[in-house]
Amino acid sequence: MLNDLKWALVRAPRSFEGWSLDRNWHRLEAQRLIKSGEYLAAEEHLKQAVKESDEQKFSAPKRVRLRLELAEIQRRLAFPGSTEATTGTADPARLLQAEQTIRAAILIAAQASAADAYCQCLDALTEIFGDQRNFPAMEKAAEEAIRLGSGLAHPDQLRMARRVHWLGVARFNNGRLEEAIAPLEKSLALHEANYGPDHLITAARLSEIGRIYHAQGDHQKAQECLRRSLRVHSAEYGPDSPRAVADLTALASSYEQSGNLEAAAAEYERALMLKHRKLGVFNLDEVAEMQFSLALVYMEWKNFSRARELMSECIATFRRAGGPRLAVAFETQAQLEEQSGRYFDAVRDLEFAGTAWRKCGRYAELIHNMEYRADLLSQLRKTREANWLREQAAAIAEETGMRNAATA
Repeated sequence: MLNDLKWALVRAPRSFEGWSLDRNWHRLEAQRLIKSGEYLAAEEHLKQAVKESDEQKFSAPKRVRLRLELAEIQRRLAFPGSTEATTGTADPARLLQAEQTIRAAILIAAQASAADAYCQCLDALTEIFGDQRNFPAMEKAAEEAIRLGSGLAHPDQLRMARRVHWLGVARFNNGRLEEAIAPLEKSLALHEANYGPDHLITAARLSEIGRIYHAQGDHQKAQECLRRSLRVHSAEYGPDSPRAVADLTALASSYEQSGNLEAAAAEYERALMLKHRKLGVFNLDEVAEMQFSLALVYMEWKNFSRARELMSECIATFRRAGGPRLAVAFETQAQLEEQSGRYFDAVRDLEFAGTAWRKCGRYAELIHNMEYRADLLSQLRKTREANWLREQAAAIAEETGMRNAATA
């Protein structure tokens, strides 16, 4: 009997430590709140769980784990109104809070020489740097995580796949496209091997690498990746979901830039229809920008009636905010009218564009606009109006030149 009691006294503290993390009330309550989307309340409970773990002297890996869970909630809170992190505009203060939580975890892992926990902290820090768009720091963190992770006794292949992916994304955003492709292709192969070709995580990687191929000008590979990601995202979330429409828009853009205007127009029209179907989800500006892109395709295709219709719709949206987008849209519509032989309409649209350039203080563009308008008026034998415009353009050029010289 005494031996049993001694055994219990010796073993109980270690059992209790494991139980205290997995059954900690604050942590369990946080997990429940996370499932219901109550992140603010979950954050407070995780803060309490972290405090208790320090007071009760939990092991370093468990203290790190709680801090990483807290940092992930803080990261989610950095994207208000979103169901997942990295969607929408981030709150810098919240991201900094998450970063500080992770750095505290890194210090604990380093002091305890807990290599695996240290690598997990680097993974979390890499993602935070990506959210902050601090891509040089993201690249360094990913490289360090890959180096340390590969030296572990039992490297986690899925974690390694994510690290390689982050490295490729960071290099791409740091302007090194050629260096980005190799790690991204390796990451894609690792994800396909571990998850399968039709998994959502694989689709996300396909979507990202497709856009990078697009930026690099390798449209054949871009279109192959984007078609695959579009198929998975459409099947999982629906063809009118944000992810599927984003893939479709990128695919249409790749078709356009590779010269396949018929395929580009078809995909743009399809994406436009899907976006119109869910205007409550999508930003009207996104629809207008897509209408503008599609109008350019139709202009090149000489389908002026459809191009005119699309330009009219996107201009109606751009009018709300004004600025350079509105001016460019009016000038593009003027080019459309000029190509259609409707010169007076072209002059009118250029005048609208000139007003927009003047309102946003873009005088170099305004001068170019006035000279373009004067050339059209000359062709219409409106010599007096053309000469007046040229004089006005010269006066603005002189005035802005003197102003710039005074400022310098």
